[in-house]
Amino acid sequence: MSNNNCNCKFAGKISGNALCGLNERACIQTKKIYDGCIARFAGVEVSVPLSDITPGLTAPYAFVSIRSSGESTVSSSATTPLNGNRSRVTMSITTPVTITFTDATGALGTASGVVSVSRDIVLCLPSDSVVPYTIEATTSISGRVGSFSADNATAFATTCIIQVIRVATVVEILVPIYGYCEYPTCEEYGDDACRRAFAQPLFPQ
Repeated sequence: MSNNNCNCKFAGKISGNALCGLNERACIQTKKIYDGCIARFAGVEVSVPLSDITPGLTAPYAFVSIRSSGESTVSSSATTPLNGNRSRVTMSITTPVTITFTDATGALGTASGVVSVSRDIVLCLPSDSVVPYTIEATTSISGRVGSFSADNATAFATTCIIQVIRVATVVEILVPIYGYCEYPTCEEYGDDACRRAFAQPLFPQ
């Protein structure tokens, strides 16, 4: 009996009979990751031409930090087949960054730029198909040591880089489903004076 007493509409760990509430097979369009890897680099020196510099500030500038501000873009990729489905993949990965600094008066400013990193790695690539695969990258760049060129047009920084590279494609897969997801009522933090009132049944028991 306990296997039949389950809430199948909330996401979470299944307890009891996993077939409870299962009522449909659905075709889901999603992104499938065929292969991927992560790399970490310490003490990477980068030179970043700046744009969108906060106007009205007074030089000289004092470097505060550099941080990545968005997803990376993969370009100039080339593949060389190796053994099996493994391939050598060369590419350039470009990541937007934000430079934070203070001016001579202590006012805070920011500027934008990009950091490009060349990679030469081995990945497992899927076979040719109608729907092509793509190579994607997510890059985290951070650092608190840096300086500016004499004309304040370029920033130089020592950074830590974490980079995840994935081989992905959009696929349509068949999955068992329990219907649409339902969410429990949010638990508000604060005075619970009304909680007992709200918990009363609508009609006498």
